Amino acid sequence: MRVAEVKRDKKHLCKVTFEDGGELLIDADLCADKAITQGLELDDEAIAELRYESDYTRAKSRALWYLDRNDYTSKALYLKLLRAGFGEKASAAAIARLTELEVVCDRRFAERFCERCIENNLSRRETLYKLTEKGVPYDMAREVLDLYEPDEKERIAALIERKYAEKLATEDGFKRVYAALVRKGFSYGDVSAALKKYKEELEYSEEY
Repeated sequence: MRVAEVKRDKKHLCKVTFEDGGELLIDADLCADKAITQGLELDDEAIAELRYESDYTRAKSRALWYLDRNDYTSKALYLKLLRAGFGEKASAAAIARLTELEVVCDRRFAERFCERCIENNLSRRETLYKLTEKGVPYDMAREVLDLYEPDEKERIAALIERKYAEKLATEDGFKRVYAALVRKGFSYGDVSAALKKYKEELEYSEEY
Protein backbone atom coordinates (compact mmCIF):
# COMPACT_ATOMS: atom_id res chain seq x y z
CA MET A 1 0.00 0.00 0.00
CA ARG A 2 1.18 3.49 -0.84
CA VAL A 3 1.25 6.24 1.79
CA ALA A 4 -0.97 9.15 0.79
CA GLU A 5 -0.40 11.41 3.80
CA VAL A 6 1.47 11.54 7.12
CA LYS A 7 -0.04 13.93 9.62
CA ARG A 8 0.69 14.65 13.26
CA ASP A 9 -2.42 13.50 15.10
CA LYS A 10 -1.72 13.90 18.80
CA LYS A 11 1.29 14.94 20.83
CA HIS A 12 3.12 11.61 20.45
CA LEU A 13 1.30 10.09 17.48
CA CYS A 14 1.18 10.35 13.70
CA LYS A 15 -1.69 9.31 11.45
CA VAL A 16 -0.55 7.54 8.31
CA THR A 17 -3.24 7.52 5.60
CA PHE A 18 -2.97 5.17 2.62
CA GLU A 19 -4.24 5.72 -0.91
CA ASP A 20 -6.83 2.95 -0.48
CA GLY A 21 -8.34 4.84 2.47
CA GLY A 22 -6.74 2.77 5.25
CA GLU A 23 -5.14 4.44 8.25
CA LEU A 24 -2.36 3.65 10.71
CA LEU A 25 -1.79 5.49 13.97
CA ILE A 26 1.81 5.10 15.19
CA ASP A 27 4.31 6.69 17.55
CA ALA A 28 5.67 9.96 16.11
CA ASP A 29 9.33 9.18 16.88
CA LEU A 30 9.00 5.76 15.24
CA CYS A 31 7.41 7.40 12.21
CA ALA A 32 10.44 9.68 11.89
CA ASP A 33 12.96 6.87 12.54
CA LYS A 34 11.40 4.68 9.84
CA ALA A 35 11.15 7.63 7.43
CA ILE A 36 7.44 7.12 6.81
CA THR A 37 6.63 9.73 4.17
CA GLN A 38 4.16 10.32 1.36
CA GLY A 39 4.62 7.92 -1.53
CA LEU A 40 6.28 5.15 0.51
CA GLU A 41 5.14 1.61 -0.32
CA LEU A 42 4.38 -0.66 2.65
CA ASP A 43 3.22 -4.27 2.50
CA ASP A 44 1.00 -5.94 5.11
CA GLU A 45 3.97 -7.41 7.00
CA ALA A 46 5.69 -4.02 7.25
CA ILE A 47 2.47 -2.39 8.48
CA ALA A 48 1.96 -5.09 11.11
CA GLU A 49 5.55 -4.64 12.30
CA LEU A 50 5.12 -0.87 12.51
CA ARG A 51 1.92 -1.30 14.50
CA TYR A 52 3.65 -3.65 16.94
CA GLU A 53 6.77 -1.49 17.34
CA SER A 54 4.61 1.55 17.99
CA ASP A 55 2.49 -0.33 20.54
CA TYR A 56 5.64 -1.61 22.28
CA THR A 57 7.30 1.83 22.36
CA ARG A 58 4.17 3.50 23.71
CA ALA A 59 3.52 0.70 26.23
CA LYS A 60 7.06 1.03 27.59
CA SER A 61 6.71 4.81 27.81
CA ARG A 62 3.35 4.51 29.60
CA ALA A 63 4.79 1.94 32.02
CA LEU A 64 7.59 4.34 32.93
CA TRP A 65 5.01 7.07 33.45
CA TYR A 66 3.08 4.81 35.84
CA LEU A 67 6.26 3.85 37.70
CA ASP A 68 7.19 7.49 38.13
CA ARG A 69 4.00 7.90 40.17
CA ASN A 70 3.80 4.61 42.04
CA ASP A 71 5.53 1.27 42.57
CA TYR A 72 4.19 -1.83 40.82
CA THR A 73 4.93 -5.51 40.44
CA SER A 74 5.46 -6.81 36.90
CA LYS A 75 2.02 -8.48 36.94
CA ALA A 76 0.19 -5.38 38.19
CA LEU A 77 1.96 -3.17 35.65
CA TYR A 78 1.18 -5.60 32.81
CA LEU A 79 -2.53 -5.62 33.72
CA LYS A 80 -2.52 -1.83 33.96
CA LEU A 81 -1.12 -1.59 30.42
CA LEU A 82 -3.80 -3.96 29.12
CA ARG A 83 -6.52 -1.85 30.75
CA ALA A 84 -4.99 1.22 29.07
CA GLY A 85 -5.59 -0.45 25.70
CA PHE A 86 -2.16 -1.81 24.79
CA GLY A 87 -1.87 -5.25 23.20
CA GLU A 88 -0.85 -8.35 25.16
CA LYS A 89 2.31 -8.98 23.13
CA ALA A 90 3.57 -5.38 23.30
CA SER A 91 2.69 -5.07 26.99
CA ALA A 92 4.50 -8.29 27.86
CA ALA A 93 7.55 -7.22 25.84
CA ALA A 94 7.62 -3.82 27.54
CA ILE A 95 7.45 -5.39 31.01
CA ALA A 96 10.14 -7.94 30.08
CA ARG A 97 12.47 -5.16 28.96
CA LEU A 98 11.88 -3.05 32.08
CA THR A 99 12.42 -6.13 34.23
CA GLU A 100 15.66 -6.88 32.39
CA LEU A 101 16.82 -3.33 33.15
CA GLU A 102 15.68 -3.80 36.80
CA VAL A 103 13.35 -0.83 36.52
CA VAL A 104 10.64 -3.29 37.56
CA CYS A 105 11.63 -5.75 40.28
CA ASP A 106 9.10 -7.91 42.12
CA ARG A 107 11.60 -8.77 44.84
CA ARG A 108 12.39 -5.13 45.56
CA PHE A 109 8.68 -4.32 45.59
CA ALA A 110 8.01 -7.16 48.03
CA GLU A 111 10.75 -6.02 50.42
CA ARG A 112 9.57 -2.41 50.47
CA PHE A 113 5.94 -3.38 50.82
CA CYS A 114 6.75 -5.84 53.59
CA GLU A 115 8.60 -3.14 55.52
CA ARG A 116 5.55 -0.85 55.31
CA CYS A 117 3.27 -3.64 56.51
CA ILE A 118 5.55 -4.27 59.49
CA GLU A 119 5.56 -0.56 60.33
CA ASN A 120 1.76 -0.68 60.36
CA ASN A 121 1.74 -3.84 62.51
CA LEU A 122 -0.06 -6.02 59.98
CA SER A 123 -0.15 -9.74 60.66
CA ARG A 124 1.87 -12.21 58.60
CA ARG A 125 -1.30 -13.60 57.08
CA GLU A 126 -2.62 -10.20 56.07
CA THR A 127 0.79 -9.13 54.72
CA LEU A 128 1.07 -12.32 52.66
CA TYR A 129 -2.41 -11.76 51.26
CA LYS A 130 -1.64 -8.16 50.32
CA LEU A 131 1.68 -9.09 48.69
CA THR A 132 0.10 -11.74 46.46
CA GLU A 133 -2.83 -9.42 45.73
CA LYS A 134 -0.29 -6.86 44.45
CA GLY A 135 1.13 -9.49 42.09
CA VAL A 136 4.13 -10.81 44.04
CA PRO A 137 4.54 -14.56 43.38
CA TYR A 138 3.44 -16.60 46.41
CA ASP A 139 6.79 -18.33 47.00
CA MET A 140 8.66 -15.02 46.76
CA ALA A 141 6.23 -13.39 49.19
CA ARG A 142 6.76 -16.22 51.69
CA GLU A 143 10.54 -15.96 51.34
CA VAL A 144 10.60 -12.20 51.89
CA LEU A 145 8.26 -12.52 54.88
CA ASP A 146 10.57 -15.08 56.45
CA LEU A 147 13.41 -12.56 56.28
CA TYR A 148 11.49 -9.53 57.53
CA GLU A 149 8.96 -11.01 59.91
CA PRO A 150 9.18 -9.64 63.50
CA ASP A 151 7.55 -11.17 66.56
CA GLU A 152 3.76 -11.37 66.04
CA LYS A 153 3.09 -10.70 69.71
CA GLU A 154 5.09 -7.50 69.54
CA ARG A 155 2.98 -6.41 66.57
CA ILE A 156 -0.23 -7.15 68.47
CA ALA A 157 1.00 -5.23 71.52
CA ALA A 158 1.83 -2.23 69.32
CA LEU A 159 -1.60 -2.36 67.71
CA ILE A 160 -3.30 -2.50 71.11
CA GLU A 161 -1.44 0.57 72.31
CA ARG A 162 -2.01 2.49 69.10
CA LYS A 163 -5.55 1.53 68.21
CA TYR A 164 -7.39 -0.56 70.78
CA ALA A 165 -6.43 0.69 74.26
CA GLU A 166 -9.57 2.81 74.66
CA LYS A 167 -11.83 0.02 73.42
CA LEU A 168 -10.42 -2.35 76.03
CA ALA A 169 -11.72 -0.05 78.73
CA THR A 170 -15.34 -0.51 77.58
CA GLU A 171 -17.77 -3.28 78.43
CA ASP A 172 -17.00 -6.42 76.42
CA GLY A 173 -13.92 -4.56 75.20
CA PHE A 174 -11.56 -7.54 75.44
CA LYS A 175 -13.99 -9.74 73.53
CA ARG A 176 -14.42 -7.21 70.74
CA VAL A 177 -10.70 -6.45 70.46
CA TYR A 178 -9.91 -10.16 70.47
CA ALA A 179 -12.28 -10.68 67.52
CA ALA A 180 -10.86 -7.66 65.65
CA LEU A 181 -7.26 -8.87 66.01
CA VAL A 182 -8.13 -12.39 64.88
CA ARG A 183 -9.88 -10.94 61.82
CA LYS A 184 -6.62 -9.17 60.99
CA GLY A 185 -4.96 -12.54 60.65
CA PHE A 186 -3.20 -12.92 64.00
CA SER A 187 -3.35 -16.38 65.58
CA TYR A 188 -5.77 -17.12 68.42
CA GLY A 189 -2.88 -18.05 70.72
CA ASP A 190 -0.86 -14.91 70.07
CA VAL A 191 -3.90 -12.67 70.49
CA SER A 192 -4.87 -14.38 73.77
CA ALA A 193 -1.32 -14.12 75.12
CA ALA A 194 -0.98 -10.45 74.16
CA LEU A 195 -4.32 -9.49 75.68
CA LYS A 196 -3.58 -11.45 78.84
CA LYS A 197 -0.25 -9.68 79.20
CA TYR A 198 -1.88 -6.30 78.57
CA LYS A 199 -4.55 -7.01 81.21
CA GLU A 200 -1.95 -8.09 83.77
CA GLU A 201 0.15 -4.97 83.15
CA LEU A 202 -2.96 -2.79 83.39
CA GLU A 203 -3.98 -4.34 86.72
CA TYR A 204 -0.44 -3.97 88.04
CA SER A 205 -0.30 -0.28 87.13
CA GLU A 206 -3.68 0.32 88.78
CA GLU A 207 -2.45 -1.32 92.02
CA TYR A 208 0.59 0.93 92.19
